[in-house]
Order: sequence, then structure tokens, then C-alpha cells
Amino acid sequence: MKNKVSLATVELFKNLNTDSDRFVTVDEKTIRRIQKILLEMGNDIISFCEENGIDYFLCGGTALGAVREEGFIAWDDDMDIAIPAKDFDHFLDLFAWEYPEKYTVQSWKDEDYGMTIGRIRMKSSVCRSREDYGAKECGFYIDLFKVENTFNNTFLRTMHGILCMGCGLLLSCRNFYQNRVLMRELEKDNPEVRKVFECKILIGKLLSFLSVRRWAMITAGVYGLCKNDRSIYVSIPSGRKHYFEEMYLRDGLCVTKKQRFEQYLWNIPSDHDSYLKKLYGDYMRIPEEEEKERHLILELVFPEDSKE
Repeated sequence: MKNKVSLATVELFKNLNTDSDRFVTVDEKTIRRIQKILLEMGNDIISFCEENGIDYFLCGGTALGAVREEGFIAWDDDMDIAIPAKDFDHFLDLFAWEYPEKYTVQSWKDEDYGMTIGRIRMKSSVCRSREDYGAKECGFYIDLFKVENTFNNTFLRTMHGILCMGCGLLLSCRNFYQNRVLMRELEKDNPEVRKVFECKILIGKLLSFLSVRRWAMITAGVYGLCKNDRSIYVSIPSGRKHYFEEMYLRDGLCVTKKQRFEQYLWNIPSDHDSYLKKLYGDYMRIPEEEEKERHLILELVFPEDSKE
């Protein structure tokens, strides 16, 4: 089993050599500027949710920051918010209508997007990540994760999970092929990364009879197959650990409590301990420098700079 190739790439992206003119060097001052904009965006989104009775909670690294730091993790350059399936599409439509001048709302239905998460992007800005390579819309963004229902029947839940994992992998491969120029630049001088990236690019090429948009819509449809908004378990299949390792008791995840995040009090899962342990293990431990997650930024233009 030593030579088994895993197609999971979350860990691989942490170890890439980014010493290239292609990538923006983000220092501490720049991080704080990014976080200031994200905080403004987050307040707009969460205030809108609370005013309109839309359930939400901070998730991922943002929930971790709320619990461990009562705000942003020092090196964090993004923000994650989760919304249950019953409210998700409704939120996207309402928010787009409320903020047509300030924000762009993205989902799997959009061309040149290719992801099953939603994104709220600030207009008149640029924060181009590896996922946005070649895309037109690439402003500062907040990720929106859809909390999906799961079947109470164990067999159906397992079959649903296998379908979700399979479709998620195929969509990832299709995106790798779409962005193969960048992926091949990133894999240079790293044989382990090259092996995985080239495998995914090849699979993506075989899938290119359908557009990235079509694969994203198929995958999102599979994720949302269960319509039971009272299911015992829920999952975030678009999350970092996918369907099975992101399955939680509904009452522990979707029932929320207030937690300080910077100057605000925002929702986190009521059983945040189980949630964060599943994602990060010993989540109160400060990671070593090489363990810290940072996103690859290809282009960065702050809103105030774009007006000059």
C-alpha cells in the first residue's frame, strides 16, 4: 500500500513552493487589511441573516478563531459561514437583491466558478485565488458552506455519502483540468505533488465532455438529494473533510450559541467542541509555522486602491 496515490489535495497545497513572482507576498500588515474587509463583509452577511430569520453559524477556521482567539487567527486570510439547506438558496437570492451594487453572489450555477460552495464577493476589489484562475469575478470573498440533510436510514445515508464523495472528486478533477496551466506550475520540483496533480488533470480531461458548470450543478444536486430538514445527522460535503468526516448530529451543529468574534457576538455550533475536534484534533494547540494554512493569492487589489 506504500505506493497508493491519494487524490486528496488539501494537505498538498500547504506544502507547495510559492516563491514565485506569480504569487502575492502577504505580510502581517496586508493580512490585517484583508481581515478588516472580511469583517465588514461578515457583518453585512450576518446582520442580513439575523434580520431575515436565516439560520447561520461560523464554521471552519472562523469558528476556530472565535473559540480560540475570540476573533481572527493571526494569519487567517478568509472567512467561512455555514447556512442550513432549508435557508441556503433563499439567502443567496435575497442577499443578491439587497446588495446589487456592493456584492456579487456566486454559486455552482455560475459560469467559470466550478465549486459547490457559495461565495459573496465585494465588487471593486480583486483577491484572485487558485480557484479563480482565469475567472472574471474575483473580488474579496467570504465562503458560504451549505449544511446538507442526510438520510436517517443507514444504508441510504451510506449510499448518499459514496455518491457525494464520488461526485466531489470528479468535480475537483474537472477543475484541475480547467486550471491545468496553473496546476502544472505549482507541481514543479515536487514529485509527490506532480503525481497527484497529473492524475487529476488526466481524469479531468476525460470528463471535459461536460463543462465545469455542469459538473458543479450535478455535484450540488447529489449533495442535496435528501430533503428531510429534520434529519438526525447533517453533513457539509463541500467542506475540507467531505461527507463522512463532516457528518454531525443536527442538534449539535445547527443549534447555535453566541460567541465573541472581534467586536461582534456571532453564532457558532452549540457543540463546538465536537465540531472542532473532528476538523482539527487538538484545536486549542497553536500550530507550528509549517502547519499554518494560507491561501495562494495570485492578484490582490483593495477596494480603496481600485478607486484611485
